[in-house]
Amino acid sequence: MFNPVAFHVFGWPIRWYGITMASSLLIAAYLGQKLLEARGRKADQIWDGVLWAAVFGIVGARTVYVLTNLGDYAGHWMDVFKTYEGGLSIHGALAFGLFGCWLYFRRTRLKLLEVMDAIAPGVAIGVMLVRFLGNFSNGDITAYRVSKSVIPWAMNFPYDEYHTAQSATEIITRHPAELYGGLVGFIVLVVCLWVWYRRYAPGTNMFTFILTYSLVRSLIEEPFRAVPHYFVDFINPTYGVGGITMAQWVSIPLIILSLWAIIRLNRRATGREWDPPEPEPEAPAVAPRPRKKRKRAPASDTGRKKHKPFGG
Repeated sequence: MFNPVAFHVFGWPIRWYGITMASSLLIAAYLGQKLLEARGRKADQIWDGVLWAAVFGIVGARTVYVLTNLGDYAGHWMDVFKTYEGGLSIHGALAFGLFGCWLYFRRTRLKLLEVMDAIAPGVAIGVMLVRFLGNFSNGDITAYRVSKSVIPWAMNFPYDEYHTAQSATEIITRHPAELYGGLVGFIVLVVCLWVWYRRYAPGTNMFTFILTYSLVRSLIEEPFRAVPHYFVDFINPTYGVGGITMAQWVSIPLIILSLWAIIRLNRRATGREWDPPEPEPEAPAVAPRPRKKRKRAPASDTGRKKHKPFGG
């Protein structure tokens, strides 16, 4: 396990969580631009759009996380603003970030669905980075405690909620839910890249991301997280598994919506919309008109010398 603080700048701690969040935005914008340009799109405006998505996404991610974990902030509401300690909802980030992108790209030449398709692989890489480095160093995804004799890969996180200042050196093993979340990002990345290079209708890759993330997270990450359960409550303390969490309930309509959208998009359109736009025909070059030679006017009679008639 490593320290959640990467280094200090003038005494201010710079955490791995913040580094991975910033890196994720840069990777999503850079990779999205390259993928769009490979298909003949002028994608320089994607950087401004990602900035809009970042602002809206962070606000939405924190808001949704706090609303679904109100009990964690009862009595100390100022902790709501401690985003550097973790606690962001990917569903909130996607919803608010998508809204921010819509506000920006509706005024540009880039199409929103095409941009979302292109940045989907980069966002999946961001999920991997944040989970594998940011969340892992913080130990902030509290999972069920479990013995290493039952789960050999169970780990001790000295900075998680099971440890206090007095018990920081105590060995308390639990599911490494942070690593499970990173594995979710890797699976989503593979699926999104496969869909991208199959050239389905615009919008397919975006909804593939939502579908795959919601499904895989519900299966291999959420069952091991020690978070409140809603409507259905079961826990197996031996194997450290339980449910059903709010994220799992939210994933159900997202999965249904994504499946419906993928089918509808590919019925109405095909991958031919991704063909590079035809260049505008150039105006034919106009040859310079030859200058006409001006004819000299004949001299007037008044200017000529008059001759008298012969014999007159």
